[in-house]
Amino acid sequence: MSFPEAWQETAMIAVSLKGGSEIQFAAITETIDISEGEYPGESMKNLAGGRIWKQSSKEDGEITLEMYPVELDTTSGVGLFQQWIGGTQDTSEPLGTDLTEVAGVQRIRSSYRVAILWTNDTAAATAAGATAATTDALRFYATDCRITSHKAAYTDGILKVTVTFKFPALNKAGTTNIGAWESGDQTALVTLGAYS
Repeated sequence: MSFPEAWQETAMIAVSLKGGSEIQFAAITETIDISEGEYPGESMKNLAGGRIWKQSSKEDGEITLEMYPVELDTTSGVGLFQQWIGGTQDTSEPLGTDLTEVAGVQRIRSSYRVAILWTNDTAAATAAGATAATTDALRFYATDCRITSHKAAYTDGILKVTVTFKFPALNKAGTTNIGAWESGDQTALVTLGAYS
């Protein structure tokens, strides 16, 4: 058996709060867009009439999900409303987003790991989890993601929210890429582990 001709229709998504819980989104996502960030550069003319390549730093990456949220519960994959607003997350019904703001204080945005898994392993239960040894899989994940956009629309006759996560290209020391790809051809992918 080999990889399918293309990964289609279904994927698993895990959004993990740094030092907190992981939420699985398997059924309510329509679109997944991954932009790992441009690596810009341009040629510059020198006095001899030649060209010299001027490289710039790699730009931030983005993951955009189009989702069909149904409520505000932060423990199951039903939406990211409370994660977007931030502050204290409500756990008692009826649920609401935090209304409290401290004047003049910029609220710190939570950090998330976003993992996206395509696989033919029918027993796979989480996007950040392991896959079976005799299956095929492709996974992208990025750590240190912040939610930078959360846009709700009803223009298609159904409530859809477009959520954008942004992540830096490298860690602070400049030694580790923040986004990564993994694949396994009839090989198990290992669990990513807790995000802390």
